[in-house]
Amino acid sequence: MTAEENLEHLCQLLDVNHEAPSAHKYNQARRFIGDLTGISESRVYITYISKAGNLSVRGSQSSGALKSDVVVALIKLRTEDAATHRAARNFVERTGKPVFLLQREDLESSKWFPIGGYVLTIDPRGQGILTRLEQEFDAPARQEIPMNRDVAAATAIQYLEGLGITGPVMGSALAGWHDVRSVLASATQSPTGLSAAEAAIIARRRDIVAELKSMITQPSVTERDLHRKINGHYWVFGGRYTGVSERNSLIPMDDYDIPLFCADGSIHIVELKGSYIPRLVERHRSHLIPGREVHQAVGQAVNYLRDLDEAGASMETYYKRNGIDYDLSRARATVVIGNPAHVDIPADGKRKLGAASRQMIDQAIRNYNSLMSRIEVVTWADLLDAADRSLKFEEESTGLATQGSPGASSQRENAPGDEPTEETIF
Repeated sequence: MTAEENLEHLCQLLDVNHEAPSAHKYNQARRFIGDLTGISESRVYITYISKAGNLSVRGSQSSGALKSDVVVALIKLRTEDAATHRAARNFVERTGKPVFLLQREDLESSKWFPIGGYVLTIDPRGQGILTRLEQEFDAPARQEIPMNRDVAAATAIQYLEGLGITGPVMGSALAGWHDVRSVLASATQSPTGLSAAEAAIIARRRDIVAELKSMITQPSVTERDLHRKINGHYWVFGGRYTGVSERNSLIPMDDYDIPLFCADGSIHIVELKGSYIPRLVERHRSHLIPGREVHQAVGQAVNYLRDLDEAGASMETYYKRNGIDYDLSRARATVVIGNPAHVDIPADGKRKLGAASRQMIDQAIRNYNSLMSRIEVVTWADLLDAADRSLKFEEESTGLATQGSPGASSQRENAPGDEPTEETIF
């Protein structure tokens, strides 16, 4: 087919509901691009970008983007051309993945037009893929980004650490090598190197989860300490989220801990509280009920959601007028609070009641959640256990758990037994 026919066919395949939270909506388009470039469709990642800043955040936090050979970004807004290109450059510099950009004339149009791409100078394979896309879609020439030697060296070291090569061995190996960038480029182009890089990411995330698990056992750790530690690691909250808002305040007078973007573009507010809450639940007659601090935290989240419901429509119009696409309608919230390990409710001989167990505390929280439709209470212990299981799932789905990777070893040491497993975060 001619370049014009290829583009017309691609536009037909991309005529889908881009806001829909479906993992399969771009399957046909990915297959078509894979056929044109000679790579597997599983190595093509397509993402819809509603605002420029999301390109760098979403791409670098998506396991699909990090495993791909090329990222195809569908740009929603023409008003952010300069910001989009800055974000694309930033993404390529951070991840090393080539990016191909497509954009519509307006929001009502089903026609997409290529506006160029970005690739590292040390990535000959990525350059070849973009060259093929330029030919097949008559696209503007790509821009090649020179890689800073220090950045290349740091990334190479992270890769070698993922292989278990550290300390004197690493220093000796690198000391006599004249071009660290070539080492990095070659390593990540091979299946073994890519698997090692994936293993390194999972192992690092396991370390972060392990550090957080250690922190929540310490009564002296504050809410501020936990917030500082979790900053930038929003993948902990799961794969329903595609990014984090650059603004902590979306409504005047309200300041959120972590405002996340859901896959459908809506907002999910995460309110972080401390882990040392001895009265997370308390005994009321013969039952356990959430304690005062849980009610206060939920009340705070209720007020946030009420303000978003009341002022969200006007603020959404304001944001869109300034080129920012926020969907503030019917937001949801999660309160992360407490650790059941800090709760000590002894047996009550008078009522013939036993001491409160972890299961009883979890049931009390679950009963509380069952009465709320847009707010969920989660303990730090449950949040981190879910993150741990999600990483285990990543290992198993990529085959890393059977390769003796650092992540697989760490999982066996840290997981509390053979529990079942859980999309990402970011």
